[in-house]
Amino acid sequence: MQPEFPVDINTHRFKAFIDIQIRFDDLDGFAHINNGVQQSYFDIGRANYLRAIYGDNFYQLDKVLFIVSYKTDFLSQTTFTDSLEVGTSVYHIGDKSLKMIQILRSKIDGRICTVSDSTMVSVDARTRQSIPFPDEWRRVIERIEAQ
Repeated sequence: MQPEFPVDINTHRFKAFIDIQIRFDDLDGFAHINNGVQQSYFDIGRANYLRAIYGDNFYQLDKVLFIVSYKTDFLSQTTFTDSLEVGTSVYHIGDKSLKMIQILRSKIDGRICTVSDSTMVSVDARTRQSIPFPDEWRRVIERIEAQ
């Protein structure tokens, strides 16, 4: 039985994809990709998406996004022989946060291996307090997601 997700992962149009290079160190003794490593793959996808909002200097700004929650579901095994990509999409923007859905997918057969659902909060980097979600970010995300 497949878990329920906030979007239909099989039909949703993920807006940003990035290829993942599997490293030898990512593997366990059975040549499976470690579950914790898969979360780092989602970080690669998240950074790729955030570049569209911030440009290349997104850690040097006065407003940043921080992950405050994530849930990861492992739907099928991933191995050294898989060719993988991460798809990323924002499905909700609130007053101070966004919700992001990501998939780790086989480029060979389209099989969705892993799904991550996360919440990120906008924060003033100086005060380290949450702030209203910036309108300029909202506009960029809405433009990306509307394509």
